[in-house]
Amino acid sequence: MSAVPQPGRRELNKTRTREAVTEALLSLLVENPPDDVTVEQVAERAGISRRTFFNYYAGLAAVIGEVLRSYTDRLAEALPADALRRQPVAALRRLLRTAGLDLGFLTWLAALNCHGPAKEQAVLLERAVWTDLGGWFRDEISARLSAQVDPLYVATLADAVMSAFSAATEPWLAQLDGRVEVTEADADAFLEHVDRALGYLETGWTSTA
Repeated sequence: MSAVPQPGRRELNKTRTREAVTEALLSLLVENPPDDVTVEQVAERAGISRRTFFNYYAGLAAVIGEVLRSYTDRLAEALPADALRRQPVAALRRLLRTAGLDLGFLTWLAALNCHGPAKEQAVLLERAVWTDLGGWFRDEISARLSAQVDPLYVATLADAVMSAFSAATEPWLAQLDGRVEVTEADADAFLEHVDRALGYLETGWTSTA
């Protein structure tokens, strides 16, 4: 049995740099409103230069998008392709009920909004995150379905699902009331909001119950 190849020093250094950047950004978002957080601050706290930061990321939104995708990738892997063809929203609801969401995912959502009403930078960051995740979800669906699937079906499904997640975030953040420490109970509350939003999507908004 052949040994599993170990990552080289260069890859390990890249991984450490990415981890340092994400940890630095999260801590700064907890301490400061998003409008007051800059690339320079993140780079300084991560112990790298501004130039090195941009070698890895296009901006702050790209950092957040990469982190959130690492969580949503796990969900995508568990979604069966046949369910995506037949009842995609129902399949996603079942998956979320059984698998849940990582607390890390929700901690980032909380950190982006823990300083009160969102201002320009926070709004732009959050919008970029949902747009980025929507594009990721669209690519995942396309890769797992046959080439004959209507691209409009894929685009509409991905955008609608991301809109449901985005809509569910607002009442959940109101419940958090500025807290960043996310508990299992908070995660359950978020999933309840998401499930309701996806339920309206699944039924075509035929019921307000």
